Amino acid sequence: MTTRVWPRREFLWRLSQSALGSLILAQACDQVIPGQSKSTSVLVLGAGLSGLYTALLLEAKGLSVTVLEARDRVGGRIYTLTGIPGKPDVGGQIFTEKYHRLLNLANSLQVAVEPAKVSERKILLNIRGQAVLPQNWATSTANRLTKNEHSIIPSHLLAHYLRSYNILENATAWIKPNHFSLDIPLDKYLKTRGASTEALRLISCDSGSRTNSLKTTSTLWALRNDLRSKFPSKRLAHVRGGNSYLPEKMAAFLLSPVQTHKVVQAIYSNDVGVEVRCSDGSKYQADYAVVTLPFSVLRRVNITPPLQGLQAEAVQELPYTAVTQICLKIRAPFWENDGYPPKMWTDSLLESVLPIRDATGRIQSLVCWATGTRAKKLDALNLEAVKKLVISELSRVRPATTGNVEIERVVSWGNDPFSRGAYSYFAPGQIRRFQHQMAKPWQRIHFAGEHTAIATPGMESALESAERVTQEILERISDGSGLKNHLVY
Repeated sequence: MTTRVWPRREFLWRLSQSALGSLILAQACDQVIPGQSKSTSVLVLGAGLSGLYTALLLEAKGLSVTVLEARDRVGGRIYTLTGIPGKPDVGGQIFTEKYHRLLNLANSLQVAVEPAKVSERKILLNIRGQAVLPQNWATSTANRLTKNEHSIIPSHLLAHYLRSYNILENATAWIKPNHFSLDIPLDKYLKTRGASTEALRLISCDSGSRTNSLKTTSTLWALRNDLRSKFPSKRLAHVRGGNSYLPEKMAAFLLSPVQTHKVVQAIYSNDVGVEVRCSDGSKYQADYAVVTLPFSVLRRVNITPPLQGLQAEAVQELPYTAVTQICLKIRAPFWENDGYPPKMWTDSLLESVLPIRDATGRIQSLVCWATGTRAKKLDALNLEAVKKLVISELSRVRPATTGNVEIERVVSWGNDPFSRGAYSYFAPGQIRRFQHQMAKPWQRIHFAGEHTAIATPGMESALESAERVTQEILERISDGSGLKNHLVY
């Protein structure tokens, strides 16, 4: 432990220089809250970004923190496949200059951040079994869009119908009651804006929609996402060596090592503390608990006393997008044979095929994406059946791949028992019903995670939620008044 003292102190000092530091860390470096003993303890369930960041912030205020993680690794849905050429990130791919918390954290931990490869502009469309270059889309026989839509590339259709009518004023407007009239099914909304049946079909094929289906998605949620992409980022970035290195470094700076292989089965809360019981028979007690588990996982955990009202409904009903990614090893550069770009967008089972390049621009591997109903179709099969179907589908939509690629890894977030989906979203009516209720503290249990964030996207949202829940607990300890949350967005 002594070998870590000065690096840890330097990390806390660096973190205290941020805006967060002035708000939460104050004078940092293991300072204890006035009048509080270092025996104040917190259990953090989940070692993703939100859980690890919460643990670091609470430890910086002198609290005793134990992090429990079901997996054999930290990072949660931040996952770099280090054994695959190009080290693809299959969870949390990139971030931007707008991710202020993440960039500050990386700087504090001295984690190297470097520019990410700009998304490739050249792309091959495969619609209705036909290979089409974007410049030929308007005149292609595969294009069955209406006259007003004919020139719009399929992946741009959703933005076309949302962008011109997006009335959200800022990043937090989507939670305001004056916009709740838009908390309606996305497919119905798009129809009212003139989207054709074919446009809806193509939009549903786009992994960029980030949901399981248009019918089960709130329009207000889609407008929120559209607003975030309305102003292009100036710089795309990632962690050198893979984004997983960031949570690994975070875990290394904790005073107490993360307890892995701890599958939470039950959480008990009473007037004096909490107890967490895991599937291996272990039990952990503390004064408070912070639950960062996705609701898709939490709904399988027994909470006593049980959650009540809309919060309980949110845990049971909040949807999570099924995402399955297939990593391909390249035997030969097939794109040189057919003359098309390696990147693809299709209306088939495989919605997109993305090249993974090294620093020199050389393609190292490919990653195929399937989301929603397509991912669920793959998830229903065993691994060998998935591989056979994917290779067959690739050969159909891109004959040049035949014999030139092989599957190295299949990552299913929908089948992952510790995530049960890649990310949360809101179904119609759920924003007005759930959003203000789902993250409220219950007894001595507090909640964090990307699903509870308001103002920020992606990995930044996990860190946003960690700051909120940290302030909740610190205020609760210092004033003794219980379940207050003074943060206003």
